Amino acid sequence: MEKMKIAIVEDEMINAETLHDMVEDLGYEVYGKFMRAEKAWDAFQENQPDFALLDIRLKGEETGIWLAERIREKFDFPFIFLTSFGDKKTIESAAKTNAYGYLMKPVEKQNLHASIEVAVHKYESLKKDEPKTGSNPNVVINDSLFIKDEYYYSKIKLEDIQFIKSDDNYLQIFTNEKKHMVRGALKDFQLRLPKDNFLQVHRSYIINILAVSGLGANFLKINEETIPISKNYQSEVRKHFNIY
Repeated sequence: MEKMKIAIVEDEMINAETLHDMVEDLGYEVYGKFMRAEKAWDAFQENQPDFALLDIRLKGEETGIWLAERIREKFDFPFIFLTSFGDKKTIESAAKTNAYGYLMKPVEKQNLHASIEVAVHKYESLKKDEPKTGSNPNVVINDSLFIKDEYYYSKIKLEDIQFIKSDDNYLQIFTNEKKHMVRGALKDFQLRLPKDNFLQVHRSYIINILAVSGLGANFLKINEETIPISKNYQSEVRKHFNIY
């Protein structure tokens, strides 16, 4: 299970180091630290982070707002602004980028944690609503999704998910490494998954087609687990596995 990778764009070395320690203490991974927006932008084009902390005012020609605008234009990951300036003009300029949150300096760890969680939740909620406007229905970042794991969000690769089981108001997400428990409905979670690889086979089960090791008349096998196939889904299952 991969940790969420967070980029820190902050031009004050002491602040950057403090944020680095906070991010790691909260269970995330530091993607990298950057003092200039241009340097961060160059790195993002090579390999995207999962999240970014952006100081609004940076050394160099470009600002954190400049960087945020380019993240919005080309990429798709959440970010929050860090600032020592609460003046109306600065906030209005930052608001135009549709940032997922703001933190005033000096940053406290508990406020940082709360801001990251709220930003990720807001990001996922917005992506979840996108199918209504014809946009991409999957809440995916670099072929992964985020699951709330105790007090922070963990990144799970889609290819590592074997199957999802609905249990009343909770979902059990079985991966190659462990089982995750999250609150939610199966039909809502299905919107986060690519249709080509994930298939509902029962009112309580969605499976990763690539994880299936065997098929029976009304069941399938994933490792040692036996997954029932409902009569209503048998025709669709047969099509996906080329059974005639």
